[in-house]
Amino acid sequence: MDQAPVSCIPVQGKISKAKKVLDESKEIKNPELELADKGLSSFEELPGLMNMLYITRITLSHNKLKEIPPGLANLVNLEILTLFNNQIETLPTSLSSLPKLRILNLG
Repeated sequence: MDQAPVSCIPVQGKISKAKKVLDESKEIKNPELELADKGLSSFEELPGLMNMLYITRITLSHNKLKEIPPGLANLVNLEILTLFNNQIETLPTSLSSLPKLRILNLG
């Protein structure tokens, strides 16, 4: 049997969609990044995100994220960060240095 099991396809498809959304956002410099329900388990699956300094809003709800990297504090224009329905237990103190962050939604 040459095909992957059907149960594997949706997760890989979601990750591919996340990368596509990220790439498109970089290309047009979209300030809002919608990555809800993409099956993400790590920020490593979002290469280049920490360099997107124009981002004002990130939605990462309904994923499998366990931690937030301190480098997220590089996004100095970030105003809204939505992270509910993940597996996050602690937040890096560096988030407190985000000058424009006004909404942090952890659910």
